[in-house]
Amino acid sequence: NLLEDSKKNGEDGWSNINAMNDLVKSILFADEVVTVASLHKNSGAGGLFLALACDYVIADENVVLNPHYKTLGLSGSEYHTYTLPKRVGEEKAQELLDACLPVGAKEAERIGMVDKVFAHENYMDKLQRFCQNIVADEDTYYDFLWEKEEFLQENRQCIELVRENEITIMYSEFWDKESDFHKLRYEFVYKICPFVTPKRLKSVNVKGRKHA
Repeated sequence: NLLEDSKKNGEDGWSNINAMNDLVKSILFADEVVTVASLHKNSGAGGLFLALACDYVIADENVVLNPHYKTLGLSGSEYHTYTLPKRVGEEKAQELLDACLPVGAKEAERIGMVDKVFAHENYMDKLQRFCQNIVADEDTYYDFLWEKEEFLQENRQCIELVRENEITIMYSEFWDKESDFHKLRYEFVYKICPFVTPKRLKSVNVKGRKHA
């Protein structure tokens, strides 16, 4: 809403996405700690890819994830072209980004998008135990950090190039006043409903049936 109300939508949007990228970078390259993301509520687009920057991603069994940007009129950033393929593979990553469909927690675990799914009941207790187990064995913990540091040193340039490529594509999406991003943001803020079912949803199975 703040971005829609701004007199300089493009500039503020561009500033926001670069700040988000800086945050993701700080997580990706945090080689002195093991990072854990907890998805206790639904998550999508940049919020989800922020989580995927962590070493481990834990999800509540009830969450729904939306690993895509196109419905926002954006190609996406947050290093997603690095973190998503790293977890699910190039082909599956592209499928998820193109399909723009929600993914349940169990399916996300099956394809490797998240590492663990815990039952909703006593979720926080299970999350705490998971984190405690990470640091329980000091040798294993520091071996993990050593391998992480070595990997990041070897691949830093390639990972940084990912951000550069993503942001280059996004430039016009923020600065072109006629871009889909500005149109879709306006419709979202002012609750303008679509007149027809989006094409991506028409073939989705609902209780064993397909929409025509």
